[in-house]
Amino acid sequence: MLRIVGDVLTDIGEWPVYQYVEARMDELGLDADAVLRSMPSISDGQLSYSLVRRDHSTAPDTLVKLTIAGFAHLPAHAGVWDMFLAVLNELSDRRVKAAYDPRQVIEVTLSGPDLLSDLGLQDEPLVRLLPEILRGEPSTWQGGGNVNGGVWMPAPSTFVRRFRNVSSVDEYLHRLRGWIEPARQPAAVLASPLSLVGALDYLDVVWRLRFGAGLLVVPSAERAARLAFDATTAEELDNRLSALGEMFKGFDVPGDQQQGTLRRLRVFLADHLTAEAMVRVESAVTTLQNVTYMRNAGQHMDAALQAAEALRSFGLTYPISDIREAWQTVQTHVVSALGALREEVQATLPAPGARRSQARRPRRHTSSNSRRGVPPQAP
Repeated sequence: MLRIVGDVLTDIGEWPVYQYVEARMDELGLDADAVLRSMPSISDGQLSYSLVRRDHSTAPDTLVKLTIAGFAHLPAHAGVWDMFLAVLNELSDRRVKAAYDPRQVIEVTLSGPDLLSDLGLQDEPLVRLLPEILRGEPSTWQGGGNVNGGVWMPAPSTFVRRFRNVSSVDEYLHRLRGWIEPARQPAAVLASPLSLVGALDYLDVVWRLRFGAGLLVVPSAERAARLAFDATTAEELDNRLSALGEMFKGFDVPGDQQQGTLRRLRVFLADHLTAEAMVRVESAVTTLQNVTYMRNAGQHMDAALQAAEALRSFGLTYPISDIREAWQTVQTHVVSALGALREEVQATLPAPGARRSQARRPRRHTSSNSRRGVPPQAP
C-alpha cells in the first residue's frame, strides 16, 4: 500500500484517492481496509499516529496520505524525510531564537518561501505538499502554518521545541512515541476505599475554583456510597459501574445539552486548555467513557463489543474472570483519570487575587427546594 501511494506521488506529485488505492490492492488480492487497520501505530486514547492517514474515511474520493513514518519505508522518497527534518529543526530554532519582548506576546510567523529558500529546498520534488505533510504530523499540528493567498506562512508553536535537533527519522519517531505513549507506571493500589469518591471531590473543588461553578452533581448519597464498597459478584460489579456511570452522567458541564456529558466535557475543556494539555485530557476522558461502555454491556447485549475493547484498555480480559480485581483495576484507572483532569484544570488557575473566568452558564440548583420549584434561600 505504501508503495502504491509512493508511486502515485512520483508520477503526478499528488495524493491518490482511496478508490484507486483500493483497486490496486484488489489486483494484489488484498483488502485495503483490513491492511489499513492492521498497520502499526503509536496511540493513546483517541490520538493515533500510523503510517497512513485517511481522515478516518473510506469514501472513494478520500485522499490517502502518508505520514513521515510511512515515507520512512520508501527509500525512493528519502528526500521527503530530509526535507521534513530540516524544516522541523529550522522551525524549532526560529521559535527558540525569536526576539521576545517581556512587555508583550510576540507572534512568531515566517515566510514559507523564504524558509525553503534559506534551506535550499525550493526545488524538492514534493515541496508543494510540505504544508500538508506538516499538518499531518503531531509535532507540527500546532503552527505548521496555512497557505494564505498562495503563500505558505508557518507559525511555529512552543510545542515544536520537543523535537529540536532531531537528526533522523528514527529519533523523531522515538520522541514522538515518548510524547504520545509515555512510560506507563504499574497501577497503584488504592490508598483507601474512599479514593474514588475523594478523586471526584478534589476535581469538583478545583473546577469550582477555576470556573466559578461546581462540576459534581451527586445523584443520591446511597449511590455515591456504593463506590466505596468492593465488588465480588457480577451483580455487585454492575451495581458499582452503574453508580459510577451516573456520577459521570451528572457532571454539570456547560455546552450543548443534546450532547453526552463526556462529549461536552471534551469540548468545554478544549476551549480553556492548551493543545498539549488536551492530549492528556483526551486520554482521561476516554478512560471515563470506557467505564460507561462496561456499564452498558451489563444492561444491553449489543454493547458487548465496546465493553470488550474497554476491558482491554484496562488490561482486563473479556469476559471478566476476577470480579474483585476488575473493580479494583477500574477504580485505579478512574482515580488516575480524574487526577489528570484535575491537574490540567488546576494548572490554569489564576494567581491569587486575579480575577477568575466564569463558567458559561450558571450552575443548576439541585437542592430539594429547587426540585419543588421553591427558590433557594439567600445565604
